[in-house]
Amino acid sequence: MTQVVNNNAWGAEAPATLEGSWDGPYVEYGVTWHKGFSGYSVSQLKMLPKVTTETGWTTVGKNSISEDQQGKLFMNLYLDAFKRGWSYTFIYMLRDDPSQGYWGLFHTDYTPKLSGTYLHNLTTILADNSSSFTPGQINYSISNEKATVHDLLLQKSNGTMELIVWGEQVSGHNDVTVNLGTTYRFVKVYDPTIGVLQTKILSHVNSIPLRLRDHALIIEFGAATTHAAAHASRAAM
Repeated sequence: MTQVVNNNAWGAEAPATLEGSWDGPYVEYGVTWHKGFSGYSVSQLKMLPKVTTETGWTTVGKNSISEDQQGKLFMNLYLDAFKRGWSYTFIYMLRDDPSQGYWGLFHTDYTPKLSGTYLHNLTTILADNSSSFTPGQINYSISNEKATVHDLLLQKSNGTMELIVWGEQVSGHNDVTVNLGTTYRFVKVYDPTIGVLQTKILSHVNSIPLRLRDHALIIEFGAATTHAAAHASRAAM
């Protein structure tokens, strides 16, 4: 791949059928790329345990991208991998090395690149110190959710919901509305590319308009008490 395209990370994390320009499980274990041998069926591929042992994009040299692009791409990558059923994802590599390339989350002097900063912000916002609880359930929907828009609902042990909505559109934007299904007293919105503090606090709202481009925004709100519906999601951190 010579440049970032729409749904770049989403396609790379495809669990079964081929999406985009990446090999993925299908051409390695479905119909092999070299001899065309038949392996697992698409339904079987979806159920296989999966890990990514090496992935990344350089910020210096041939086909390089900017630090901002790398940082947003890595955030999308981890979110996509979790949503699409990958157990582990390993970035190549932790620190830039002139002899091996500038693929890292940190510069050669160990100062963080934007990718390191963005991922730190993302994990700080979502951090929890316990996993011993039963996930709740809310009824939410997203209007005007295009193919480059994705969402993931997580819950913290104190009942706080973290609804992550991210875009993977290289240029332009998508305007969506997140409908929470009920009214919440306070809703916070975070942008990991800006920092770990909320960028917006809304009060007594049941829907939030978002302008999505190429990275994630996080909507944080209290535990819901509404009943299940078709789009209701369960997830625990």
